[in-house]
Amino acid sequence: MIARKAKMRLTFREEKPEVYKLRQLTYPQVTYDQLCGMIQIVGVNQAQTKAVVDALLTSLVHYMELGHGVSLGTFGSFKPVFNSKVARSLKEVTLETVKVKKIAFYPGGAFKDMLSKLTIDENESISEQEPDDPEP
Repeated sequence: MIARKAKMRLTFREEKPEVYKLRQLTYPQVTYDQLCGMIQIVGVNQAQTKAVVDALLTSLVHYMELGHGVSLGTFGSFKPVFNSKVARSLKEVTLETVKVKKIAFYPGGAFKDMLSKLTIDENESISEQEPDDPEP
């Protein structure tokens, strides 16, 4: 991974001071076809690879729609979760108070090992960061 120094403004502060931080240099996302092509190298043809990956993804979605967490061994686990608004009384708690639905990922041993060995190199360039730009 490569990090770069970035200048930004803290918009939640009235005086909006300029501050600096390290930000991750982003790369293009690996596509589904590229990933299947990499899996194909181990001796399974592309059609078989896509069929297995599609079946795995369909199964993940099916079980998570039912509320189950799904473990993929040393890769990690996925679990459907939600956040809801706080209410002052029990009657105010309804399904409409759910504000965020998402999938939580809990890394398994393979990812934890990779993260412990991950190196970060510094790119010497400094880039301007506008206050309204989302953080990558």
